[in-house]
Amino acid sequence: MSRIIIRHYRIALPRKVPKPTAPIRIVVIGDLHNRTFGKGNRNLVEQIVGQHPDLIFSVGDLTVCKPGKETNIDVAVSLLKRLSCECPVYCINGNHEFRAKRYPDAYDGVYEQFKRGIHTSNIRLLEDEKEQIDIKGTHLTVHGFELPEKYYRRFHQQYISAEEIRKSIQKPEEGRYNILLAHNPVYFEGYALWGADLTLSGHLHGGLMRLPLVGGVISPQVKLFPKYDCGMYEKYGRKLLVTAGLGSHSIAFRINNPAEFMLVELY
Repeated sequence: MSRIIIRHYRIALPRKVPKPTAPIRIVVIGDLHNRTFGKGNRNLVEQIVGQHPDLIFSVGDLTVCKPGKETNIDVAVSLLKRLSCECPVYCINGNHEFRAKRYPDAYDGVYEQFKRGIHTSNIRLLEDEKEQIDIKGTHLTVHGFELPEKYYRRFHQQYISAEEIRKSIQKPEEGRYNILLAHNPVYFEGYALWGADLTLSGHLHGGLMRLPLVGGVISPQVKLFPKYDCGMYEKYGRKLLVTAGLGSHSIAFRINNPAEFMLVELY
């Protein structure tokens, strides 16, 4: 069985929201890219369910959408539906799903098939949308932000402003703890200035290979030693958590970089 590690983070909620009656347990997955861990992803599901999550967030790229190649959504749909039997699941599109959405003819309408496949009462796909979650006596709002295609181009480093984010998803909600699901962590400064109390991201695959004391080596945008490759970061009093993800594509190796998901406890 391929090894899966669990990165555990505990975050104290700010005074603007009531303290929860018990820690809120959130599992965060990303960048599966159709990888399976046991038949029907049984091993992955068992490890996630074993964390007894209250919520599950997917930060995108559960599948692989590449020009000229057939897109298989079965693995992603099956996993999300299985997890939704345990607790509510909130997900966003990564650049692969967004590509299928942006070019439906080139991908034979697979994005609409994906949406129909996960259309259950316990799965919420956030496409520049938000959802209020009142849980264990406190108040969360989860926002799903879809980055435009230009923010994924290789060899380019864009900057996204808080104003541009507001045009897509409006403002954070006052009196609530605002969680932003944004696939690409590179733009953390913009997310923090927008007002995300906690941003959850993936995309960088942990830098493909990881070196001791250095971290990730290269990003999908072909940037060496990416700043936000994996782990927890803070800026302007706001936090970013980045998962190194579960799979890979194109460059199909991970060195010193095992598959992982995150368990986040809000208390």
